[in-house]
Amino acid sequence: MKVLQVVPGISPGFGGPSIALTDMTRLLCEQGIEATLLTTNIDPAGRLDVPLGVLTEQRGARVMYYNTWPRNRYAFSASMAWALLKTIRRYDVVHIHWLYNFSSLAAAWIARQAGVPYVFQPNGSLDPHLMRRNSLVKDGYNALFGSYILRNASGIIYTTQAEQRLAGHLPGWGPAHVIPVGLDQREYANLPLRGVFRQAFPILKDKQVLLFLSRISRQKGLDLLIPAFRSVAASYPKAHLVLAGSDGEGYGQEVRRWVAEAGLTDRVTFAGRIPDQLKLAAYVDCDVFVLPSYAENFGAVVTEALACRRPVVISNQVNLCDEVAAAEAGIVVKCTVESVTAGITRVLDDPALAGRLGENGWALVQKDFTWEVALRKLRQLYQELKK
Repeated sequence: MKVLQVVPGISPGFGGPSIALTDMTRLLCEQGIEATLLTTNIDPAGRLDVPLGVLTEQRGARVMYYNTWPRNRYAFSASMAWALLKTIRRYDVVHIHWLYNFSSLAAAWIARQAGVPYVFQPNGSLDPHLMRRNSLVKDGYNALFGSYILRNASGIIYTTQAEQRLAGHLPGWGPAHVIPVGLDQREYANLPLRGVFRQAFPILKDKQVLLFLSRISRQKGLDLLIPAFRSVAASYPKAHLVLAGSDGEGYGQEVRRWVAEAGLTDRVTFAGRIPDQLKLAAYVDCDVFVLPSYAENFGAVVTEALACRRPVVISNQVNLCDEVAAAEAGIVVKCTVESVTAGITRVLDDPALAGRLGENGWALVQKDFTWEVALRKLRQLYQELKK
């Protein structure tokens, strides 16, 4: 079976979903499905320096990059459209990711004309919170193009039940399927020893480490986390906050100003984007992982922290919150400073609770959020469409 994954961009600057797509493509190939990822060289800081129009390898996945012009988030690419026109009939199924971009529209229209079935995965782009941003532009796009993509899809893939529920304000186009973002168990079989991340950042020695690991973005609730940490820091002299992640929007300057105004400069570390070899060490060394997002389609960083047996404090707008709460794998809070503060202090006050949350989280990941689980569902869907 041949499957084509189509996505506007997979730069690490776009966050975890882009990385997960390359992992999914690689693992599909390992399971006997010839999967290729078609994308562009778009990057938050410019364009990726990658070979164009030739099959290359990215994190072990088969990837074809095409140039965008002009450079913008819509990622228009005439060369990608031409490649789709020439090659799409070679595939049994096309899997399209995200909504508001050129690649989704081009792939849907060309697949439709070629008689190749496609599935559409919104990756949060149908979330009402995110649709309110630039709502006039998005409403116009949906009226002209988005409805076409959704109406003609052979299936809609949501990563959580919550994402499907949040998309309920739209017509029920296409059969719905819930397939999570997976996690490769092999990467977590031999975790780094505790202390490796603290050695890389000596200021963390003997500290109670609160870890935020995600893009530095307005969506992520940092305007809640900084004042919440100010209250935590007043009661816990050893508490230290690590903010790790790329800052493609320039939002980090505003966050740094809040930190300075709160008198927390020596209690907060801006770690930037952590290299892959230190990422698991960061989870292992933290005492609590915090993600108070206003909207989070899935939250792969949450399952990563759970796989490292770390207690998590997440907002009720992280779409994994229902599963985390049901498994007693973390503390789910509201998007208020007071609630975030209470969630963090509850974990710091009770080491036994922190340990139980970590163990429950690990068990939840093994049960529901490995690539083995996700790809079993995805392969079944592909097989049904191929018929």
